[in-house]
Amino acid sequence: MKLQTLLNKALIYKSNEQLLAEKEEGRQSFLKRFPFDSLIDLTIEEFSNTKTKDCFNYWLERKKILGGIGGGNSSKFGIYLSKTGDYCKGYGKQKIELKGEQLNEEFQSLKERIIKAIKFAEEDHISDISSLEVPVFNMVLLKILNIYIPDKFLNIYSPPILIELGKELNIKDALLASKYSIELNHEVLIALKKQDVFSSWSNEEISRFIWDTFSERDKALDKNINYWLIEHKSDNEDSIRDYLLQNNCIAIDILHEDLSPYLNEESIEDIFDEKEESTAGQKALKQFFSMKEGDLVALKSTFTLKVDGKNRVVLRISAVGRITSDATDGYEFSQKYGHLLPVQWTNTEKREFIGYGRYRSVINEAKSKNTINLVFMQSEKIKDPSPFPEPILDTVPKNYIFHGPPGTGKTYTVTERAVKLIDPKIYEELIADGREAIQQEFSRLVKAGQIHFVTFHQSYAYEDFIEGLKSDGNGNFIPTDGILKKAALEAMYEGIESNKHDYSGEVHFEQLYDYLVGNGIPHNVQFESKTGAASFISHISPQGNIVVTSEDVKTNSIVSKERLLNLYRFIQEHNIDWKHNNIGFIREAIGGCNQTRYWSVLKWILEKMEEEETIEIEGDEKKAVIKKVLMERSSSFDFTNVKKHVVVIDEMNRGNISKIFGELLTLLEEDKRLTEKNELIVELPYSKEKFTLPPNLYLIGTMNTADRSIALLDTALRRRYVFEEMMPNADLLESVGEEIDLTVMLSIMNKRIEVLYDRDHTIGHAYFINATTDEEVISIFQTKIIPLLQDYFYDDWEKIGLVLGGIGKSKEDSYIVYKEEVDVNQLFKQKPSMHIPALYRVKRKLTPQELIAIYE
Repeated sequence: MKLQTLLNKALIYKSNEQLLAEKEEGRQSFLKRFPFDSLIDLTIEEFSNTKTKDCFNYWLERKKILGGIGGGNSSKFGIYLSKTGDYCKGYGKQKIELKGEQLNEEFQSLKERIIKAIKFAEEDHISDISSLEVPVFNMVLLKILNIYIPDKFLNIYSPPILIELGKELNIKDALLASKYSIELNHEVLIALKKQDVFSSWSNEEISRFIWDTFSERDKALDKNINYWLIEHKSDNEDSIRDYLLQNNCIAIDILHEDLSPYLNEESIEDIFDEKEESTAGQKALKQFFSMKEGDLVALKSTFTLKVDGKNRVVLRISAVGRITSDATDGYEFSQKYGHLLPVQWTNTEKREFIGYGRYRSVINEAKSKNTINLVFMQSEKIKDPSPFPEPILDTVPKNYIFHGPPGTGKTYTVTERAVKLIDPKIYEELIADGREAIQQEFSRLVKAGQIHFVTFHQSYAYEDFIEGLKSDGNGNFIPTDGILKKAALEAMYEGIESNKHDYSGEVHFEQLYDYLVGNGIPHNVQFESKTGAASFISHISPQGNIVVTSEDVKTNSIVSKERLLNLYRFIQEHNIDWKHNNIGFIREAIGGCNQTRYWSVLKWILEKMEEEETIEIEGDEKKAVIKKVLMERSSSFDFTNVKKHVVVIDEMNRGNISKIFGELLTLLEEDKRLTEKNELIVELPYSKEKFTLPPNLYLIGTMNTADRSIALLDTALRRRYVFEEMMPNADLLESVGEEIDLTVMLSIMNKRIEVLYDRDHTIGHAYFINATTDEEVISIFQTKIIPLLQDYFYDDWEKIGLVLGGIGKSKEDSYIVYKEEVDVNQLFKQKPSMHIPALYRVKRKLTPQELIAIYE
């Protein structure tokens, strides 16, 4: 966002004084609970034992003090209490359990570094904080510093926002990276305070303004236009840039031929494929001619820069503009610069972004919100979002299927999509820190029970996915929930979070009554009246209610479950002190009855409930709460701001989908979800329970088209899912290999496979994505690609040879597959009358030359 745009918005911004006061009140409550002088004496339990809901880490993340630091995993706090009850540091393979002296030393060191960091901040030695190497995430340390030294920092912990502000405020480039976000935060605050409009604002007021303004901009991104990055390198980069700016156009010099005669051809993309030899060139031409009026475009180049002793790829933006005409009307051809499209330039300032150098193709389409904001939303001439944007409805689809050949990144994409669906804001923050941060968040969400993973196979059935009858080990078969039903129940329970304790209390009350029905007589349960008289259960009525009697008064009195529950509700609603009040309130609540005996049973149940500090709702109790709410409804579900859940189904088309989903196919439709306009609740066949799917439950499936074509899928399933095709993308491999051109090699192999077999059996780029040397590429080829081709073509070596560039006549030829001639006379005693086919061999030891021969 341009600095002037930010300043203009600040002039009309109205602060929420109540919210600012609440934020400061929250900060003060933290300081009262954890005064600075007490930090050195903190015990490990006071720092990390989140079970108490009163430790340092719990307050930082859960108490809504200042800005949020959610996401990531517990290792962000340096030392944390794991689910096993052990104190640990690190995560995943780097996770280490800390015990005894090691725990004491590590914790003491962590405290001392945090305290030093706070003192450094207080003494204005902000730049020295990074040298302390405090073993917590930057956003955690930044929040700690913001709490204890609020005059030195903004309540903004998001690196992308800080980096964008830093560029606009001319903060030195070395700080424009996530790892320096603490010092960058401080420098941004100083620079903003120098602006007249912010000079009298509090730090929290500036922080709130920035959050509101950037959130407003994110909502206003135009989804109807595309954002393009186009290379403009040449022998003299500034020369071509000057030409493009002076002539208001963009240019690519691929396929140096005037394409005007083909502009109205329906099959223009086929013409590109026919005329341009390289796959990268074909792709660039298709992208160039798909640009439309209104799209935003940026001139870019990439290069390597050494930062802190490491090579970092840098994205340089030389200008930003808007396409003023589609190719059909605006295309021109230049003998010197190639194909041209008209552009109105809106920003001609040169800018550089460290760590954004992945955009290395001739043309890249920018889809990341961070990239779009950094590159394109800087021009004052681009229409600013309305200060009062209309509310945006949640139109995100609930069901997705990623389909494509093996190795195209389907599972990779599932990880990112699942994290993004659960919390888009956290996703945008984590994506700036790279893939590892996303993967860690995905693993955390799996452990937290918000992401559920399952793989379909030929034996997988409805009984595994929804519910089925399974043995209880005692000769009985009982209904057992499958993974989708469990996930749906967890998600549904989130929807009654606000009043779940009311319902959980009723469920627990009913469970204790049921306990009396089943165990009251054999366990000789005794009830005590207000006067101290004892009573007990004489028998159970035919309706399943307890019948109470006593030794001194031989009469029987039914204490029904329904009336006792109504009495409990009356007490809750009217906040009645049932222990000390006269029992006359019972008749007011439920009418005529034996008040003494109702009070006696009520007393026994409520005292049992009070014996527990809290009512923990798990398993069947949770299900009972949901069942109760579904039966009573009364608009009790509210999914406005609840946790989201995702079910990931891998290898979806390997199972019999119609059989696995059964009648639940109907519930997948978004308008049939709970609380939606066409809400549908069904009765399950085994348990006879009411069931539906909540709106906060998402399903993501993957389908490997090489296993089974998606053409065979049920039409009913197709219309309930958003299908996203994932095909090989050889351009992602352009920086891999030294001699071998992986991009060209994979592209030509896949074209041959498409001709000889079909596009569903092409080879994905993910096979090579982690290769860094030609030797690794060769190893992958021998262990994965050649066996895959053998499987595809059923050992038809003629076709395999064609895919691999040809078949050699001998082992000395530069081909992977070669023929070995058989000397029939030497092999057999008699010359056979039948035709003896040639023997095909695969070279055991490959060199780069054999792979280069595939495409040269």
